[in-house]
Amino acid sequence: MQSFDMKAPEESKPRLRFNGDRSTPTWRARQDGAKYTSAGVFLALRNLAAHEDEVNWTQQEALEYLATFSVVARWIEECVVETAS
Repeated sequence: MQSFDMKAPEESKPRLRFNGDRSTPTWRARQDGAKYTSAGVFLALRNLAAHEDEVNWTQQEALEYLATFSVVARWIEECVVETAS
């Protein structure tokens, strides 16, 4: 939740930022969307797979979940890292 948060970076809490005009509703929507999508993916998919002995995903489901992680990874690559100054 902190990585894409719109709060200013703090010591030991850098932030990921998309390029663009931060005063626009589009930029804010993208930033918030990335924040909540990333949190949801980790809570619903990563944590489930990490904390259960076995998940019964079909091959199609696993591929779709992997694609979701791929989107988050793409966003992370696209962003710049801001640190506290």
